[in-house]
Amino acid sequence: MAGLTLAEELALLGYDDESGKQVGGMFVSYGLAGALLAELALLRRIELTDKRVAVTDPSPTGDALLDDALRRVAEHPGRRPARWVDVLRKGVERAVLDRLVASGYLRREEGRALFVVPVTRYPAGAGTAERDARLRLADAVRPGSTPDQRTVTLALLAHACGMDAQAFPGVAKKVLHRRLDELAAGDWAAQATMRAVEVVRAALLTATTTAATSGT
Repeated sequence: MAGLTLAEELALLGYDDESGKQVGGMFVSYGLAGALLAELALLRRIELTDKRVAVTDPSPTGDALLDDALRRVAEHPGRRPARWVDVLRKGVERAVLDRLVASGYLRREEGRALFVVPVTRYPAGAGTAERDARLRLADAVRPGSTPDQRTVTLALLAHACGMDAQAFPGVAKKVLHRRLDELAAGDWAAQATMRAVEVVRAALLTATTTAATSGT
């Protein structure tokens, strides 16, 4: 494959250029997993059949992460998209970051928070890939624009991960949400990511509420 994958573009958006801190929070891995599904769909290797993911072309893509995801989907047919988002997210963030570091798009810096807790940060490296992605996203959410499906998917995945402030700076929340709703129709991989994130958020809210109630 030529160029960066959707997962790599999303990961670049998920880390602050200067500090290298993650800005996408705990949901970045869900977005990256959704990006793998979306990329395979765009490459016509998988499709949604009766609300379940099916392999339509098992031939390799030439990308190790995508080919591993494709193999796993082929080995376990019949799963729903949100289930695959949950399965594929495990380990995907580190794998994508390792690739971006190896290719020079990010740098890896090891350190300690409060002089005790080990932390790893990923400030920006060389290349203009992130800038190019941001320009595409800015155009995608502009009313009246006609973005390609790849950029639409990236926009929806960034939104699902809670990265609105980073991916769409300066865009009013109501305007952004209305535009993303317009773009979301038919993008099942991004919608599955959103559903998976909503489930986790609901579970966290329930756990937090339960803990607060128990403490009172």
